[in-house]
Amino acid sequence: MTGIVVPKLVFDSWQDASPACRSGRTEDRHLIYEGEGVILDLLLRQSADGSSIHVGGHVLANSSAEQVSGSAVVMEQGRRRMETQTNALGEFNFQTVPDRSFDLCIVLGRRRFEIRGLSAPRPRMWQVVPSMAGGGG
Repeated sequence: MTGIVVPKLVFDSWQDASPACRSGRTEDRHLIYEGEGVILDLLLRQSADGSSIHVGGHVLANSSAEQVSGSAVVMEQGRRRMETQTNALGEFNFQTVPDRSFDLCIVLGRRRFEIRGLSAPRPRMWQVVPSMAGGGG
């Protein structure tokens, strides 16, 4: 592993007023992160019963040499760890994520694209805690 990419949040649908959202806040939250030529488009959706969230994402790379299909995607919540892989288009999802803080890591070749501190402590109160680089893992 050669490096950890700590991306910057460049769009948050709950913070940035887009024409579609001006009429009121939607339950879903759309986040876009960018770091070192990699873009992560995330959608967080509350379950109907409010006990969990659905996390869907799309990984895009500026370089055609960067492989995004078949990349490992790891979500951690304390000691709980869930894994999946991106499909041929760089998409992934986690269906039932308990409604609390989680970290997300996408392994792209020899780099790790990490977002730490995504949380949903209460329905309608999702927040994004600034990312901080951590030791590899």
